[in-house]
Amino acid sequence: MAETSALEFADWAGAVSGKLGVRTENGFEIIDAGIQLFEKKAKEVKPEVGAAVAEAGVSS
Repeated sequence: MAETSALEFADWAGAVSGKLGVRTENGFEIIDAGIQLFEKKAKEVKPEVGAAVAEAGVSS
């Protein structure tokens, strides 16, 4: 399922869960490992309140 999600999402991030086990040559063994992938979506840029007032031609 994780491989399918990675192929479907244009940009993604993942989270790994589990318990650290025995140290190995390359790191650690993960016990009861789980992985979850999330699609990264671009955040909408919201205009500042002051900029919106200035564009409307309203002065204080």
